Amino acid sequence: MERAASDAEKPRRRWLPWWLLAGSLGVMVLGGWGASRSISSLMQRVEQLEREAGESEARVAELQVLRDSMARRLRLLEQQQQGLATQNAALNKRAGDQNVLLARREAARTELEQLLKAELEKGEVFLTETEGRLKVELADRLLFEPRKAALTPAGAELLTRVGAKLAVEGHLVQVAAHTDAVPETAETAPGPTSWELSSARAVTVVRLLGEKTKLGPERLVAAGYGPYHPVVVDDGPLARERNRRLELQLMPAPPRPTPPPAPAAPADQRLAKKRPGQTR
Repeated sequence: MERAASDAEKPRRRWLPWWLLAGSLGVMVLGGWGASRSISSLMQRVEQLEREAGESEARVAELQVLRDSMARRLRLLEQQQQGLATQNAALNKRAGDQNVLLARREAARTELEQLLKAELEKGEVFLTETEGRLKVELADRLLFEPRKAALTPAGAELLTRVGAKLAVEGHLVQVAAHTDAVPETAETAPGPTSWELSSARAVTVVRLLGEKTKLGPERLVAAGYGPYHPVVVDDGPLARERNRRLELQLMPAPPRPTPPPAPAAPADQRLAKKRPGQTR
């Protein structure tokens, strides 16, 4: 009986290694399949991370472009703000300067009204102010002989006193002489024409003001208009007398031009300064 059991055990022992080998192969197959699944999952995860990293880099690049654009915009706004601040400062300064000039003209007008009170009451002098200009109109009979360009002593004395009041800082004075529209006669034909007479009178007054007052030549302008700018358009004697006048206009002086920058020295001159011992 023991022998029969031993014989039954022999086939089992013979198949046992094969069963073990098959089990090992099965374990290996299952392990390989599981490992391949893990590697595939890992590769998919790596690809996903790479895509996310690429998207993040693209987003970072977009944010950097947006940041640079915002920085440029900020610099532009700062420049505009600085420009507006400079412009406002210039406007405020100009307004302040205009107010100062206006106050000076008002003071000059008050002094002229006191100085020329008698002439103003007689209608021989007129004071007006328009568009930032103070104008003094004097009848030519107060200053000149008929058809003459030379000043009378009384006229020279009156203009000296008036010019002293018009020597206002920041202003210039335009001297404009006007004649009437009376045509030349045989007696006056050898003399200057109305236009020449008005120009000569304006130059005479400018010369007097430059010599007798603080008005420098750069602050004086002479203009002769002849009969072409009448106050009263009429040919009557009163109209002609009104049109024969001398106007002194006090107006703000234009800003002085800034001098151009000095030209750069030529290259050969710069080299000569660096190498004084060099011969050419």
